[in-house]
Amino acid sequence: MAETVGLLILSSIGATASATGIGSASAFVIADVAISVSTAATIVGTAAIVGASIGLQYALSNPNVPKPENGAQPLKQSVPSRQRAYWINRLSGYYLLFLGAGGNSQDVIAFHSGRIEEAIGLFLHDTAVDTSGDLADGQYCVVIPPFDIAFQFVVVTIFYGTDTQNVGASALINSGTTSGVWTSDFAAKGIACIGMGCGAAPDPSEFTKIYPQQLPLPSVVAKCAPVWDPRDGAQSLGDRSTWKASPNGVVSLIDYLTEADGGMGEDRDIMFPPAALAQWMAEADLCDADVGGRARYETAGFYQFDNAPEGVIGKLLASMDGWLGEAGDGSLVLTVGVYREPTDPPLTADHIKGFSWRKGVADENSVNQLDITFTNPAKGYVSDQIESIRDEDAISLAGIVRAKPLDLSWVQNADQAAALGERAMLRLNPKRSGSFVTTLYGMRYLGKRWIKVQHPLLEGGDVCVVEVQDKCEVDLLGGRVTINWNLVDPVALAALN
Repeated sequence: MAETVGLLILSSIGATASATGIGSASAFVIADVAISVSTAATIVGTAAIVGASIGLQYALSNPNVPKPENGAQPLKQSVPSRQRAYWINRLSGYYLLFLGAGGNSQDVIAFHSGRIEEAIGLFLHDTAVDTSGDLADGQYCVVIPPFDIAFQFVVVTIFYGTDTQNVGASALINSGTTSGVWTSDFAAKGIACIGMGCGAAPDPSEFTKIYPQQLPLPSVVAKCAPVWDPRDGAQSLGDRSTWKASPNGVVSLIDYLTEADGGMGEDRDIMFPPAALAQWMAEADLCDADVGGRARYETAGFYQFDNAPEGVIGKLLASMDGWLGEAGDGSLVLTVGVYREPTDPPLTADHIKGFSWRKGVADENSVNQLDITFTNPAKGYVSDQIESIRDEDAISLAGIVRAKPLDLSWVQNADQAAALGERAMLRLNPKRSGSFVTTLYGMRYLGKRWIKVQHPLLEGGDVCVVEVQDKCEVDLLGGRVTINWNLVDPVALAALN
């Protein structure tokens, strides 16, 4: 798939003939490390896939993935984009049916493309409401008034988006209740929907008490798209009915990269051979690890099918301080935000043929405060702020607060958001940053997030650690590898584990 994407990009600029001159894919060994050499098309395609290589870095920009509150209101649009979500979200969607007659109304709203695992809550406008029965698939439920007689004639049915459902043949929405407008021909198979009926007020004077905000606007809190978790022995890759919704960002990212309907549609076997899959699952375990009574990193959010892939990948990575890169064998390597001391030998002056570096950050470009937003389930799954992360020493030195927003809308835990903010702050104002130009020996560090470096002009010649920024550039014909880096403090990073 990466090669296909790359060829499309190259052909669009008329560069196919010259750029693919490296030749077909082959392999060789440098410094005891097996290296895969792909065509330029493959390299370009992979660059597109890993465009959001450091998640927290992406979160500091202005993403186009919807904000959480944007999903809570039903909308009318003739040809809407479909939407899909991971783990627990509050979602509404787009009207498939909007019908009113005789004082009653019947509505059908599509809120999720593909099957959801379970509906666990219901909102009308911004009021959480209970129902007479649980919100099981296809269950006819009467809304219990949250106060006085509000919503007392509202009934709902949640359809989970199975391939066998028929929204038009339910007890709530059918040909009879809609005077033949909505029939069993409108099955909405594979689309999770909200069916809602609102009865007329027997006494017109009570209308505003029953419908205080006029027509109720429904949204559902749901465990959304089931995904395959290779660590769960009860799940089968070939049987989607065994998959479960998961708060683990690593398995969600695998799903997005490989899902044909709404994801990137990459070939799972090619992208995740056994060794690569095992590496990703080790990172998944780090996300699930208990930290102070909570999982270290949990991920929940929704996207629309027309969102740019790097936007969705960036949201997923930001929720776990993920780093995505390409290893020497061509596989994708994921490293979540848990610092581990590099095990490779240091990169030394013997292999560094050129470098540039800068000390600190220009005063006008420095950031000494992060204003962090996350999604707060306790407030109805809307954006909420936590206390800003501040670098008091930098603020005192500059004499001014220079703040920057950090959007963590796919995070639903305030403590997790704060921890991610601390990690982002360490990255924003590096003590030193720059780039190395190495011999092809530098290819052994492809796919490594942190690298040991020993150079007489860096930290007095002592061994230090740098974090690789963006993606490494490999010039096979010139025999060079370019690595962009930030100097990091391993002790400070490890303290945030």
